[in-house]
Amino acid sequence: VTDSNELDLELVDRVEADIQYEEMEPVLYEEVDHVAYITLNRPEVHNAQNSQMLYALDDAFNQAVDEDSVKCIVLRSGGKHFSQGHDIGTPGRDFEKPVERRLMWYDHTNKPGAEKAYAREQEIYLGMCKRWRQIPKPTICQVHRGCIAGGLMLAW
Repeated sequence: VTDSNELDLELVDRVEADIQYEEMEPVLYEEVDHVAYITLNRPEVHNAQNSQMLYALDDAFNQAVDEDSVKCIVLRSGGKHFSQGHDIGTPGRDFEKPVERRLMWYDHTNKPGAEKAYAREQEIYLGMCKRWRQIPKPTICQVHRGCIAGGLMLAW
């Protein structure tokens, strides 16, 4: 009999070894003339949203909000499409990797099955998108071409 925590750690180690993040930063940030430009930067996978990208996006929004010189925020993306939504099949898909909790007070991302999926969805997609909609600065989403599923969550 083995401890379930040992099995969880073995799974995490194996999964993290399989995740292949791109070498480029998943989100770019620049400020020009009092406008913060936040750019989704996974063009080779149509800006599929994995945890790495969404936490980087959260950092960029926080930076824009905290900078007094920023008067407006523009969210845009590089590549042919705005965003294909949730990352469901790229080498950078990191669904099994534990996530940093920024919004949830409970940690159920280490639970099996639907409980884990629900907790991740609450933290990474629903919770962050809701908070971003409450940014106290004018925010524009510059959408081009494909924008589906999780991409629409960002655009709305």
